[in-house]
Amino acid sequence: MNPQIFLIGATGRTGRLVLEEAMTRDVHVVIGDPCNAGDIEKALRSTMPNVPVVIISTLGQTRTSGNPWAAPTSPARFMDTSAKAVLAAATKVVEEGSVQIDKFVIMSMFGIADSFKNLNVLVRWTMRHSNMVQTIEDQTLVDKTVRRGHLPFVLVRPALLTDGDAAPAKVYHSSAEGVGFMPKVSAKTVAKFLMDAAARGDWDGTAPVITN
Repeated sequence: MNPQIFLIGATGRTGRLVLEEAMTRDVHVVIGDPCNAGDIEKALRSTMPNVPVVIISTLGQTRTSGNPWAAPTSPARFMDTSAKAVLAAATKVVEEGSVQIDKFVIMSMFGIADSFKNLNVLVRWTMRHSNMVQTIEDQTLVDKTVRRGHLPFVLVRPALLTDGDAAPAKVYHSSAEGVGFMPKVSAKTVAKFLMDAAARGDWDGTAPVITN
């Protein structure tokens, strides 16, 4: 049985693609508010009974433009606040037995935690001295929050996103050993991988780095 998807961040670039991918797989999708535990709890209760739920978050820092280096417009801990709200709501509905939640799949990024050391030196410098600092700090907090939580998880770390077509994903260890100098991955590939991670147990409890 396919799980139903509870999608956080459905209006963003990759979130829209995840929604489209879910539709092609005939998967029931419920869209949730990103940061309010009460709203998330209410939305989780609206999922179909007796069908397991996988929560997917594609939430990212909002910016003044689509450029990843543009100034952020969201709060500094926007993504971590959402992750904590999701976990709080999930804890409540799971403990009372009203919803079966199989796992929490999060779109993180290459450069978080142990993968940072395998960014090339130019990107590492840019991450530390640009508007990306807020994103890195927020995603690092998300990584820690999710690992401390009670749900099985997959923290997907895509390389630099592109607008290309979907292609088979190359999957690397969380440290990103061997990914190359400037790896990239299409947002469509990421959407497919997130849905695969939701449906399969291959990457549970890990933080795979993915590229094309």
